[in-house]
Amino acid sequence: MNYLLSKTIRVAATFAALAVTTAAVPAFAVTSPDFPMAGFATQNGGTTGGKGYSEVTVDNVNDLKSYAKAGNKIIYVKPGTYMGPVEVGSNVTIYGYQGAIIAQPTSGSAMKLSGSKNVIIRNLKFKGVGAHDDDDEDCLQVNHESKNVWIDHVDVYDGHDGNLDITNASDYVTISWTKFSYTSASTGHQFSNLIGNSKTKTSDRGHLNVTIHHTWWADGVVERMPRVRFGKVHVANNLFDSKNASYCVRAAIEADIRIERNVFIGVQKALDLYTSDGAITAAQMIENYEENVKKKQDGTGTAFKPSYSMSLTDVSTQAKAYALRDSIKLYAGATLPDPGKSQTVTPASSSSEVQSSSSVAVSSSSVAVSSSSVAKSSSSVAQSSSSQGEVVSGTATLTKHGSGSAKQEVKQGESIEEFYFTVAGATGATVTGLPDGVVGTMKGSDFYISGTVAQNAAVGAYNFTVTTTGATTNATKNGTITVVGANGAVAESSSSSVESSSSKVESSSSSEQGTTSLDVAAIAPHFNVSVDGRVLTVQGATQTAYLLDAQGRLITKVQSLGGESSITVPRAGMYLLRVGNETRRITVR
Repeated sequence: MNYLLSKTIRVAATFAALAVTTAAVPAFAVTSPDFPMAGFATQNGGTTGGKGYSEVTVDNVNDLKSYAKAGNKIIYVKPGTYMGPVEVGSNVTIYGYQGAIIAQPTSGSAMKLSGSKNVIIRNLKFKGVGAHDDDDEDCLQVNHESKNVWIDHVDVYDGHDGNLDITNASDYVTISWTKFSYTSASTGHQFSNLIGNSKTKTSDRGHLNVTIHHTWWADGVVERMPRVRFGKVHVANNLFDSKNASYCVRAAIEADIRIERNVFIGVQKALDLYTSDGAITAAQMIENYEENVKKKQDGTGTAFKPSYSMSLTDVSTQAKAYALRDSIKLYAGATLPDPGKSQTVTPASSSSEVQSSSSVAVSSSSVAVSSSSVAKSSSSVAQSSSSQGEVVSGTATLTKHGSGSAKQEVKQGESIEEFYFTVAGATGATVTGLPDGVVGTMKGSDFYISGTVAQNAAVGAYNFTVTTTGATTNATKNGTITVVGANGAVAESSSSSVESSSSKVESSSSSEQGTTSLDVAAIAPHFNVSVDGRVLTVQGATQTAYLLDAQGRLITKVQSLGGESSITVPRAGMYLLRVGNETRRITVR
């Protein structure tokens, strides 16, 4: 692999002591950076979608189906639910606004690529009818010799047969920054992704070249992340943490899989070798991070070497693995900005044309950051441009989902059981009253409560409130997370101390609004950041400052020496600055 090298970064450091106070903070809809295409979709002449053809914006299913099937178009899909099946032609880009959902009918697919060539699909949700143990179609299909396909920043869940399958000699496919999951609507056959659908399909030999990177297999997924027959598949820099997983990656007949620098947390088995149907070519495990994996499985053979170059994040330590985990949880799914909201959005991009903030650096430097501070990074994103200043007419609602309870008990240093609220009739949501390390994150129309309670969080009952924003009548939901110490002790006064510090955060956050050259989303007002050109100046930090790129990779770190520290960044783009338990997103323009 050809990994990018770190640029020279000039650093001058002086720090002064400042008291630190924990706080609960508001969270807003995430807007992902526009990462470039990578992997097999860049091969065989590359993938450009509808580039060079006319653009059209659709707001009804008939137009969507008509333009998608005809191809030779860039199609923007307005918010709303569009009932499939949507058949996709060739030379087409389909890019969704926030809130655009393609729904799977009772029988058939939500979207189907059958013999399609040169297709880009981005920023859409695909809502399945629910996985059940009966024979039907996948939510999203890439089938019948489809070639050069890039599926990026999509959220696929509850597919009837599978979430997304790639079959029948399809080729040169990249899946990136995508989330796969199942909800309570599914009752069985929660098998997410199949690459190669039959042990007898020898016509797949030499095809099924697929890259899957920065993708999240979340709760509800039981198997096939993916299951591979005959294909040459690069599984790199992904997150596997489904509590329901029996296995993650399965290698079957003539599979050649390169499983590289992924993060496996709390799953039964990272790799399964299935030899009943025939010999496996290779399933090589390369520099992965495994934590609480119940059944260890070594790889077999030596996998192919990719024909493309691709920058991958090092996950050799817990801190580095958690940084990648948090980045994927933050940006996987339909989290790109609406068309026209950002000059960096390139719906019909190709890897040769787009520069990404991920190219600023890759460093092997170790980052001594506690798990609680890493978990805080999911709160480091400001509200998206699509939600600023908008008001939705009507009454908002919040509907709880997920396996975690809104009233739960957790020890210091341990993760809460994640849950989320679906937001309807509003532009976003905020939360106050959470313990340090636990955050609220808006992903599409869902507001997630997740994270790891800080080791030094005060014990006690934290009464939190989730409130929608942007509606004529906003909705609220309450809950309690009780933090206990190692000895089970609970301090009754901890809740009020957190509530009082919450107002300090909100006032500090609002004071930073209106900055013209710097976009900072603050977790807590424990340090100040200013920018002059490409020089970041940090004031008031008491611990080591870590500068990371948008994918959570370390660029440099500055030791605490007092007063003020300056860091020169190599180029404009989005960065993450972490000091102790606080992380801020910084956009240098």
